[in-house]
Amino acid sequence: MNQNVKSGRFANCGTIFLVVACGMGIMAAIGFGVLWGVFGPEPEGLTIVAQVTPLVNVQQEFQITVQLGNTGSKPLTVTQIKLPRALLENAVVTGVDPSSSGQRDETSATAYGFSLALEAGENRTVTFILTALTPGDISGTVSVVVGLRSKQDDLRVVITNEVADQPTPAATLMIAADSQSTAIPAGLAIPYQAVVEITAIVEVNGSDLRGWSGSGTIISPDGLILTNAHVVLSDRYYQVKRLEVGLTTTPEQPPEFKYYAEPLQVDAGLDLAVLRITTDMNGNPVDPGQLNLPTVPMGDSDLLQLGDGLTILGYPGIGGETITLTDGKVSGFTSESGLGNRAFIKTSATIAGGNSGGLAANQQGELVGVPTQVGYGGQGDVVDCRPLADTNGDGVIDNRDSCVPTGGFINALRPINLAKQLIDAARRGEVNISPGISGQAGYQPSGEVLFSDDFSNPQSGWDNNLLQHGGVGYNENEYWIRVDRPKYFIFSTVEVSAADAVITVEARMQAATGSGDYGVICHALDGDNFYALEITEDGYFAIWMQQNGQAVALYDWTYSDSIPSRQAVKITAACSGNNLSLAVNDILLAEVTDYTFGSGRVGLLAGTMDTSGLIVAFDNFVVRKP
Repeated sequence: MNQNVKSGRFANCGTIFLVVACGMGIMAAIGFGVLWGVFGPEPEGLTIVAQVTPLVNVQQEFQITVQLGNTGSKPLTVTQIKLPRALLENAVVTGVDPSSSGQRDETSATAYGFSLALEAGENRTVTFILTALTPGDISGTVSVVVGLRSKQDDLRVVITNEVADQPTPAATLMIAADSQSTAIPAGLAIPYQAVVEITAIVEVNGSDLRGWSGSGTIISPDGLILTNAHVVLSDRYYQVKRLEVGLTTTPEQPPEFKYYAEPLQVDAGLDLAVLRITTDMNGNPVDPGQLNLPTVPMGDSDLLQLGDGLTILGYPGIGGETITLTDGKVSGFTSESGLGNRAFIKTSATIAGGNSGGLAANQQGELVGVPTQVGYGGQGDVVDCRPLADTNGDGVIDNRDSCVPTGGFINALRPINLAKQLIDAARRGEVNISPGISGQAGYQPSGEVLFSDDFSNPQSGWDNNLLQHGGVGYNENEYWIRVDRPKYFIFSTVEVSAADAVITVEARMQAATGSGDYGVICHALDGDNFYALEITEDGYFAIWMQQNGQAVALYDWTYSDSIPSRQAVKITAACSGNNLSLAVNDILLAEVTDYTFGSGRVGLLAGTMDTSGLIVAFDNFVVRKP
C-alpha cells in the first residue's frame, strides 16, 4: 500500500512522511533544517527590511536602507550590519547614517560597527550611500548582528555599463534634448505631478498597517486615478481597509499623502482599476469640483510602433522614496485571447516593480500605457518581500510567512485603450468591481486513458489510513481526505507515474471550513518533491511545488470568479513535460512552465488555513496521456 501521505509537524515516523504545512500548503513551508536549528537562532523580536535602488548606472550614487524594528518585549542592541561582499566589489560606500566605525570583515562581507539601541516597539533606519563602480547583477544578503545572533534579508541591484548623466535641475521640468532622445523631447514638460503613490492600509491581527504600495496617474482634475487592480485589491492573507493617495509636489521629495480614495472600476483580468478621491487624511469629504488636480492627456496606444520612445514615471517601491523616471522603447506586442494582438506592450525599459500602475507616456507626453506587474511580460524577480503576519502559524513573523512583494522588475504595459471603457464608466459614476480572473472557457482534455478510478473498489491502490491529525481513505464510493489541524495539508498518491499526464477529478466539500484548499498533485518523487495544482473554498487558485521540503509558488494565490462556492467542481490539472495548467469546470485558470520535475506519481491533496475539520470528497479520478 502506498505510504506517500503528507501530514503532521515533525519528521521521524517510518514510512509516512511528516512535515509542517503552512497556510494553504504554498506560502513559506518550514523546512526540517530550520526546525532543527541548522541556521542558528535569530535575535528574538528583531525585524529587518533591506531596500536598495534596483537599477543604477556606473558612477551613479545610490542608497541601501535597512529598516530595523523590535517587536519583542526586551531591548535589543545592534552591533553590526554586514553588506554583501559582492556588492562592495562593484560599488564603494561613501557615507553611513547614523555614523559607523566601518570595520571590514574580509572573510564574508563589509561589516559596519554600531551601538544602536532598539527599545521594545521601536523602529530605526540605517542608510548606506554608495557609488557604483563596475557593472554587474548583484544579489546577496544584508546581515544584522545582535550579540551572537544575526538575521538576514535579501537584496539585489543591477549596475549597468553606462556612465550616469548629471541630474537636470528639477525646476526645469524637462529632459535634455539630443539626437539620441527616445522619450519626451525637449520643450515638453515631464508630467510628473500627475503621478501619485497609492498605499494600501491592510488589517493584520486586528491592527491597520501599511501593506503595499503602487503608482497611479491622475486622469481628471476632479480626482479620478488610473492604476492596477492588484494595487487596490485585497489578497488571500491581507484585507485592504483604505487606500492612501500621495501627491507628487516636487521630484526631490517623497509624495505628500493628502487623500483617501475608493475604487469605482476594477477589472482583475486586465489588472486595471480606476479610483476616486473621496476624503482628506482626516476623513473629511472633498469637493471634487474644488480639487483641480494636475492631469496628463490620454493618447492612442494603437498608434505605437516598434522603436517608439516611452517615458515611464512612478514610485519604485525599493531603494528610494521619490518619483523615478525610466526611458525605454516599444520592443514588441503580446496577444491575449479576447483582447487582441495588443494585450500588452513590451518595452526595453527595466522598470522597478513599485512603478506598477503608474504612467507610461509617448513622445507627445500622452498617457499610452500602464506598467503592469501582473501578467505576461513580467520578469518576476521579487527584490523585497515583506512579511506582515504569522501566516504559517509557527509563532514568528519572518521570511517563511506569506509576504507582501514590494519590488521586482517588469517590462510590460497595459495599453491605455484597454482602460478607456473603465475610465468612461468611472466618469459616469458607475461602480463595478470584478476582483477575480474569469478564465478561458472550453478547456476539455482528451487522449488515451492511462488510469481511472471511481473509488468503488477499496483495493484500487490508494492509502486507507487514520492519521494523528486527519486521515485518508475510501468512503461511500468516494475518496476522502480529512484534515483535523489548522494550517495543515495531507496528500495521497497512487501507483501511476507519468511525464505527460492530464488529470481530472470531481471534488466536493463533505465538511467545509470556508477557506480550505484541495486539488491534484503530479510529478511526485517523494513526500518533499512534487507539483500541486489547487483551488480553495473561497475562490482562489494556485500552482506551486514542494522542492526539498520547501514550498515555492509558481502561480501565486489568485481569486477567480470562475470557481463556484459551495458546489461540486471538476478539476483538471495538466502536467505535460515542463508545462503545468489548471482548469475548473473546463475553464482554464492558469498556465506556467517549470523545469524542476520531469515526471513522477499523481495524487490528491487537501489542506486547511486557520480552521480545521476539513473533509474533501473526490470521485471519478482519470489520468490521460495528452
